Amino acid sequence: MNLNSEQIRPDLSLEVRPDQTLSQKQQQEKMKEFLGTEHCSVETILGKRVFVYRAEGKQIILLNRAVSYLGGNGQHPIFKKRVQLPGWFKDFCLEIARQGLNYDVRFIGIYHYEGAVVFVDFIKDTYLKKKVHNSSAHIYINDIYQAMKKGVFHKEDMFGNHIYAVRCNQFSNYLLGRNNGNDELYDLFRKFNEEFVFGQWIYSVDKIKEMHDNNWGQWQQAEWAGWFLEYRFNAFTIENNITHLMCYVGTSNKGKKEEGKFDFDIWFDRDAFYGDLKASDITHKEAPGNDQETFVDCINRYGQFWFVIYEHDTLKDSENTQYRATIERNQYIRSVVPNYAKDDMSYAAKMKNSVRFVRMSILELNRITFREVLSVFNQGHQPNGAARKPKFLIKKKDMDKYVVYRYNYVING
Repeated sequence: MNLNSEQIRPDLSLEVRPDQTLSQKQQQEKMKEFLGTEHCSVETILGKRVFVYRAEGKQIILLNRAVSYLGGNGQHPIFKKRVQLPGWFKDFCLEIARQGLNYDVRFIGIYHYEGAVVFVDFIKDTYLKKKVHNSSAHIYINDIYQAMKKGVFHKEDMFGNHIYAVRCNQFSNYLLGRNNGNDELYDLFRKFNEEFVFGQWIYSVDKIKEMHDNNWGQWQQAEWAGWFLEYRFNAFTIENNITHLMCYVGTSNKGKKEEGKFDFDIWFDRDAFYGDLKASDITHKEAPGNDQETFVDCINRYGQFWFVIYEHDTLKDSENTQYRATIERNQYIRSVVPNYAKDDMSYAAKMKNSVRFVRMSILELNRITFREVLSVFNQGHQPNGAARKPKFLIKKKDMDKYVVYRYNYVING
């Protein structure tokens, strides 16, 4: 049964309709159309009829299947699609390697809807390590959207699989290595991550003192880990002279927000959209989002938004540390701010003694996706009893379908 699921039209709009999958022959005709008939053939290799693309000295076998909704009587989310991988795909690849044949074998999914065509290259290395017996490789509708918008979109999913979604007119450039989906903003975050304190246990008061010594406006805040992240990000953009691409616009060192501007942390000037930095305990199932009304207004005005989430292991000060960080923090603030009125045990129950950052993700929310990833977060009340504005909550279990960039730090030992 061809059930309704999310589809992307050629104009990048979204609708919920049945799949328009192509037959095997139609898929091969589409590959010929965008790769050039003169470079393509269907041949028998190792007893299998396969599609072969030859150009610029390369011989690429494209094992193709249609991208379609998971179905299953509708119990699967309508934004999730798959390619079914026959068991012989793995056997074929292993035999090609065993015989030393000069072919580059790819697992290719083909998405088609209302004339829009996207090719999906499921990099086979991780799939070959698993049992491949009519199993599935998954792709999200946002990945298709990103490919249609950018030309080539690369992501690493939560299981470590690398996936490239490619707009049809970039398919030959992608296969020949001319377009691999590199993005300047992703590269900048990669550089920042390499310079950041990933994999190290960092002690709260050390970083509070560092922020104070460098005149960071929110140095004495109890939730120091998030402010430290913002402090380091701001310094990185200034030191690397990239504020024309992305710059810190948070309130920490800006004072009152300029009228007409949104109160988020990052402004991507060239591409004209906002983002927000979030530090989150890796054990938490959600990451706090932003004011609901403001966020929707921002999305509608600029079309997209990035949540940049840095997750960390956490040692609470209440866990076998005798509240060392709590006491030291309050005493240090008092030494700098004589009228600081809180006692030595202020914030003791929630104080983070140390954190160790271990991974980060960039989630892109846009007009077709943001309503699915966020849910209302009950903020409770302000200290004066007034109700807080409702916030969105980012559900981490749903993050993968919106991730556009991921970084995992490998801790040895």
